[in-house]
Amino acid sequence: MAILIRFLFLLLALPALAHAAGSYIALSYHEVEGDAAPLTSPTAIRVSDLAAQFAWLKANGYQPVSVEAIITAHNGGAALPPKAVLLTFDDGLKDVHTRAFPLLRQFNYPAGIALVGAWLDVEAGKTVDYDGKPRPREDFVTWDEVREMQRSGLIEVATHAYDLHQGIPANPQGNTEPAAITRRYADGRYEQDAEYLARIERDLAASSRSIRRQTGIAPRILVWPYGRSNLAGQAIAAKLGMTGGFTLEDGATRTSAPLLQIRRYLIENSPSLQGFAELLRSVWSPDPARSVRLAPGQWQDENAELSATLDRLLALQPNIAFVAPTLTRDGREFALFTTPRLPLARDSLNHIAWQTERRAGVPVFIDLPDHWLSEVELIADLARHVNFSGLRLRAMPGSALAKQVRVAAERWRWPLKFVYALDKTPAADIWATLAEKDLIVLPATGANIAALPAEAKTKVLLEFDPALPAAEIATRMRQLEAEGFRQFGLAGFPQDGMSIIGPVLSLRSQPQLR
Repeated sequence: MAILIRFLFLLLALPALAHAAGSYIALSYHEVEGDAAPLTSPTAIRVSDLAAQFAWLKANGYQPVSVEAIITAHNGGAALPPKAVLLTFDDGLKDVHTRAFPLLRQFNYPAGIALVGAWLDVEAGKTVDYDGKPRPREDFVTWDEVREMQRSGLIEVATHAYDLHQGIPANPQGNTEPAAITRRYADGRYEQDAEYLARIERDLAASSRSIRRQTGIAPRILVWPYGRSNLAGQAIAAKLGMTGGFTLEDGATRTSAPLLQIRRYLIENSPSLQGFAELLRSVWSPDPARSVRLAPGQWQDENAELSATLDRLLALQPNIAFVAPTLTRDGREFALFTTPRLPLARDSLNHIAWQTERRAGVPVFIDLPDHWLSEVELIADLARHVNFSGLRLRAMPGSALAKQVRVAAERWRWPLKFVYALDKTPAADIWATLAEKDLIVLPATGANIAALPAEAKTKVLLEFDPALPAAEIATRMRQLEAEGFRQFGLAGFPQDGMSIIGPVLSLRSQPQLR
């Protein structure tokens, strides 16, 4: 009670934004730690901050809802209340029982807890491999505690998979990547489709059996480890009776959206109450796209040039790297990933993409060659073996060609954003066909810019030729920004002048743009 009084005035001072009708926001919590010591993890929250957030929700009319209410609303039953929020706690750490659960009972808030089967099956007194870090089994809930929380009627017990909450070898270079979406690389070969799908099914089935054996109820919710899944895995989950799947994609979820693709905001670094309020109120527009094109097939010394490229990306801080997946040698095309459909130059594209994402913090979009668009099996091979967040393709939004590319890629790599590379400004009606978060990229020519309708300003990425004088590029970007354009890119790193272009292009100097 003292905590609630302590925050009362601040709670009332922070305004709230009404949710769109028929939608809800899901929040992903992990460790709930005490207030005395520094936080031990980027995903941890102090118990006092959690209490303040719960109080803020109550004071501002937000209504935590159960998984059952969401499923009912999705199936056409009772609608969700206004400003619905779903609370979830991942990993099954002891503090979900000792710290989070008492607060949930105090506020009478329903929530979901996601349990990793392999961690809970470790015997008392032994050690859990917690994402590569040893932790005593006593740091996690017991099954008796799980059953106690379940009996309260507030807690939905979900699976966080059995043994997929880990990285597995993903390429010859030794990168480890999320087990749920990665083809294991061992003894010089990758898992084939049948092996990969069987491994995922065995794991999810084992998790379901474990929870049912301990609680009497099979889990109907799957919280994907690291929020990573694909359509093939989602189909397996549905087959096993898991009707809901949680991701870590930001944003509200409409009740009509597929239950296997529920978005969640990841709560990190025990945010201030102001920061928490801003997250729920969606104060900020998404960061604009800032891009650079890379052609690793042209690198002579791959290790040295990858290292130098990562340093340049860290300095520039774009949020898209368009990466070419091939090289040309003596007029022949060679792949930078394993596929039976092209000769292999070197199996390095997944390593490059993973390093770019993890070390430089820049999502990779594969820059598809034009002639690949009708070769869906080649695109499927790319998605099997390479980590990426989107595709750049020369096709019209909504076209049959674009749709077949999406189907081929998202079976193994999901969700994907598409950037449609066009030479000229398309007809005005094309802009309305763009899916959420997709873009059209155009050369930043005067003719293209003059032909753009007003509604295109937030949906077009204007790409500059890096051979132009740096001062000219920077000046033009500033002018376009003043006119309301938000997305800019470079068709490669400039030979010089990055110190001039960087401050305009970089998100480091402009972290939030309207």
